[in-house]
Amino acid sequence: MEQSTDDLAAVASDAVRASGDYLREAFRNGAVDGEYDTTDVKAVADREAQRQVRSVIDSHYPDHAFDGEESEWSDSDHAYRWVVDPLDGTNNFASGYPKFATAAAVLHNDEPVVAAIYEPLTGTQYLARRGEGTTVDGRPIRVTDGSTHPLEHGTVALVIGLPAVTNSALAQQAETLELALRDQCKRVVATWAPCVDWGLLARGAIDGLVAFHPERYEQYAGSLLAAESAVKAVDTVDDDGLYVGAPNSETTQRLHETVMDSL
Repeated sequence: MEQSTDDLAAVASDAVRASGDYLREAFRNGAVDGEYDTTDVKAVADREAQRQVRSVIDSHYPDHAFDGEESEWSDSDHAYRWVVDPLDGTNNFASGYPKFATAAAVLHNDEPVVAAIYEPLTGTQYLARRGEGTTVDGRPIRVTDGSTHPLEHGTVALVIGLPAVTNSALAQQAETLELALRDQCKRVVATWAPCVDWGLLARGAIDGLVAFHPERYEQYAGSLLAAESAVKAVDTVDDDGLYVGAPNSETTQRLHETVMDSL
């Protein structure tokens, strides 16, 4: 049975807030237990945050499929699937750097229809419904609401997914790509919290976003958020692991050409 987009969005909002509120308190407590390696960290908080998210979802939709970053993909063949990153920015969280978020996307027959992103330290909530736009804290937003700049004066977020970090050939391409972007932009930022960057893009606070082999746990939510706020994008993640988005087509084209010339 097809679900109401409004109902799905309400549950997604409650789910990411439950996770985010837990993370806010855990972050303030200052003690972070986890497993560290050279490329990533898995904090105990990740697992508890996911438990908080899933508890809310299961209380409303116990039969929906669930794909969380901290668990195995459920074997449900339900038409609705929740793709969740309970703690986007774990490295930041673990090091005390205050940039992290919780994200959830709802897919219907593999097509994202709802996205929710919550930044607990600022209390900022983004929601997107396919075909119905994006809101921040309940207020409709479009990327053109922001003050954009020419690339030579602009800021572009660079998202490098773990698949690229852990593959030596892709990691080298990522370094070359970043250098090429720096030649075109005033500033290239890598926050290690992609969902924070997606929110900034959606509200027009940055001038572009480039994602190289991003992880699905942030990409589904972020790309829907951007699309519904009228970001112009070239999205070939399924083909070559690349997403380029900006407030206008001219900037998107220039960024895309820069990226392609570097690879």
